[in-house]
Parts: sequence; C-alpha cells; structure tokens
Amino acid sequence: MIDKSAATLTEALSQIHDGATILIGGFGTAGQPAELIDGLI
Repeated sequence: MIDKSAATLTEALSQIHDGATILIGGFGTAGQPAELIDGLI
C-alpha cells in the first residue's frame, strides 16, 4: 500500500494544486481534519 501521509500541514498542502476537488468525510465535525480545512481556506 502506498503511504500518502504528510508530516506537516505545509507538506500536505503542497500536494494540493489550484482547482483540485477535495472530498472530506466525517459525521458533523467529528473526524473532520479542521487544521487541513483551515489551511485550504
């Protein structure tokens, strides 16, 4: 299996390009990556 984890927020955001479609799962706010969402906005 390919490891797609990122050690830092900057590293994670560097792999997401302009115009990308992001799918985020979770039930309400439980399990949602709040820091990643804030970084994208």
